[in-house]
Amino acid sequence: MRLLVCFAILLYCGQTAFTQPLQPIDSVYVSQLLAFSAKAKRFTNQVWPGMSIGPACIFRQNGPAFLINHPRPPVNATYLGDSIYRLEQADLALAGTAQTDINGYLTAHHHYDQSFFISHNQFYAELFHELHHVYQRNHIKTIQFDNPAILLTYPEDHRNDALKQYENECLLAMVQGPAEQFTTNLNRFFSCRMARKNIIGEKYLNYEKSVESAEGPATYCEYKYMQAFGLSLAEKQYIDKRFFYTLIEPSYGREGLRNKHLLTGMLQCLLLSRTVKNWQSAYYQSGLSLNDYFFTKFIPKQISLPDLATYQARATYFTALVKEKHTQHLAAFHQQDGVKVTLLFKRVPDFRGFDPMHAESMNDSLTLHSTLFKVGKSNNHLTIVDQPVLSLTRDQIWFVKQVTFFVPASAVSFNNNTFTCQTQQVAVSWQYLMHEKTRDGYILMVE
Repeated sequence: MRLLVCFAILLYCGQTAFTQPLQPIDSVYVSQLLAFSAKAKRFTNQVWPGMSIGPACIFRQNGPAFLINHPRPPVNATYLGDSIYRLEQADLALAGTAQTDINGYLTAHHHYDQSFFISHNQFYAELFHELHHVYQRNHIKTIQFDNPAILLTYPEDHRNDALKQYENECLLAMVQGPAEQFTTNLNRFFSCRMARKNIIGEKYLNYEKSVESAEGPATYCEYKYMQAFGLSLAEKQYIDKRFFYTLIEPSYGREGLRNKHLLTGMLQCLLLSRTVKNWQSAYYQSGLSLNDYFFTKFIPKQISLPDLATYQARATYFTALVKEKHTQHLAAFHQQDGVKVTLLFKRVPDFRGFDPMHAESMNDSLTLHSTLFKVGKSNNHLTIVDQPVLSLTRDQIWFVKQVTFFVPASAVSFNNNTFTCQTQQVAVSWQYLMHEKTRDGYILMVE
């Protein structure tokens, strides 16, 4: 019966409701959406008792979007059957993998027009991750979400990087190493954190804890979904690399920093699940960070750490290279083809979104975004997806003073005191007070 329903959905999408038929990739993913929804609803009691499944949306950039389990779909949505609706990605202005309010309901979304998925299970595991965030935001008022502005000023210190590398190895050894070494690795894991607190300060250690607190459980849900349904050899190899060995691949400075703490949080969830019954609801009710809750169940001692001279030597060299890369990336940004457009904001615009995993801080006020950046003010708007844009901010990333980006000259328009630009990656419409032609582009003072 389900196969017949899916076939009917595909037939309706491709031949009746829309003049443009679906591409093969659209058909593949929407045909599995109903099965995913059923799996997710059954699976929650196994992985996270009490978790509810909210609405979800899958989409292709500049293509269709498919909404499921939404209690109040937009009026322009076309009903396909079995709680699935079709819209266009442009109608919803979705970008990336996150959660967005759609018609009054927080909705998990993920885009399938990417080439790196090892399987469809990986895609839907990542959507399951976002559904857990919807559950957190709707029902868990004590959860500590991370402030991305803190990540952008996180200290790039070789001493911290050396200790963090060893700390992560100790945590993984707690999961995969011999049982008789568990307590030793626990104490080393804890002692590394205490030593790093003296280097980076409580503010940045608390930032790490906040990432673990919200993202650890969501990544744990993603891992358990892949473990349950990703049964091929390629999927099992992906699971090992993504959830375990990526953690201990050397990284320095802010490179991959947030992703590492998704994994440290996930591993703490995994250890709790092995030992503590019904820990999920107890953790969310505790009001503690995940790491603090973890240390109430696994009681560590602060000990002297072994000699980490090799870790220190590597970190001294590679952390310096990371800092140099910031300078190189900024220079490369300014050498792009096209006209250089700089918008100077008379009033601070509303900050509407960015991707903290792909935002690189050049210094305390300059940030280079490579995947997503959105600001707006009343009817004025700027959205840049999968193209570099440089923001100059005051105090924190939310307070934008100016943005700079590159576009083809043919995409720029000045009409009725409104600057517009439309490409596949850039969409801007903003009223301006003045504009000046420069040697390589335009500078505009905008509302």
